Amino acid sequence: MKILQLGSGSMGTRRMRDLHQRKGLTLAMYDERDDRRQRAVDRFGITVFSQLDDALAWEPEALVISTPPGTKDAYIKLAFERGLHHFIEADIWTYDGAGIARVARQKDLVSAPSASLLYLPVVKALGTFVHDHLGSLLSYQAFLSTYMPGWHPSEGAEYYARHRNTSPSREMIPFELTWLNTIFGPATEVAGRFEKYGGLPGDSEDTWSLSMRLRDGGIGQLITTMSCPVDYRRGCCFGTNGMITWDIGSGDITVQTASDKAPRLQNFGAIGSVIEAMYLEEISAFIDAVQGRTAWPQNHALSQQSSATLAAAEQSFVTGQWIKVDPNAEPAPAPPRRN
Repeated sequence: MKILQLGSGSMGTRRMRDLHQRKGLTLAMYDERDDRRQRAVDRFGITVFSQLDDALAWEPEALVISTPPGTKDAYIKLAFERGLHHFIEADIWTYDGAGIARVARQKDLVSAPSASLLYLPVVKALGTFVHDHLGSLLSYQAFLSTYMPGWHPSEGAEYYARHRNTSPSREMIPFELTWLNTIFGPATEVAGRFEKYGGLPGDSEDTWSLSMRLRDGGIGQLITTMSCPVDYRRGCCFGTNGMITWDIGSGDITVQTASDKAPRLQNFGAIGSVIEAMYLEEISAFIDAVQGRTAWPQNHALSQQSSATLAAAEQSFVTGQWIKVDPNAEPAPAPPRRN
């Protein structure tokens, strides 16, 4: 089976590394940058292309699309035109999920939006614990601190994380909501706020806050920030039977219900020790779906709901009102300015 990797930044390189482990695959890569093509040759010994037409003439059977945010729509359309299965790296924006799903069914193609953290052991376990122990959800709170200068410091101003429309604090909202919505249910209404409080250069807001009324009951809160030099990815949820806390970094989950004399702590692996297995499991699930062994478990509606929630939060900040989540709404090309 011939797989063409589109883009070889950090995620593209990770996908190539994982695909390189699978037997029965022939891998090639397209990237316009000379240094990245040479790196792929040196590291994986694969065929590389600087021109997309040449890469397509190689006649791949599937694409792995790991290009920057906002660039994937054209590649999805190209994949459909060429009859190619395709895996799509996470993005702030989505692309007519219902339409893509319809065309994929008509053409019998796998169109696979990523949902990486759903393959993380601690996230899998959290979903089970919430279902089995929490009772009816009252609220959840999730917090993410990711330091923007630490995002590939060797990259220059062209790197997408250096720009306001694709800054880490904005991009990570739909990334986090994809797994949070799966466990706790999506939002129906959102109140949002985003500001610049820290001293990082540039005009990007560094701190975002979303308060959400959830479809299945209860409320959710998500805060992301990119000016704090300490990584932090933790949360807690409260239900009619008790509470659960989680730490994505350490892999710890603590459960305490009314019948427990003390909190029960379980560990599912620190992220540094399990993240490679997570990405390998995800891309392997795509290959298995293409080869007809299983169905791809995620869908475009999940990604679209996450992006639509970001769009509603941004509109809320501009208007000062709670905004209903329209699943078909897309975030603006850049965060709107408040009058």
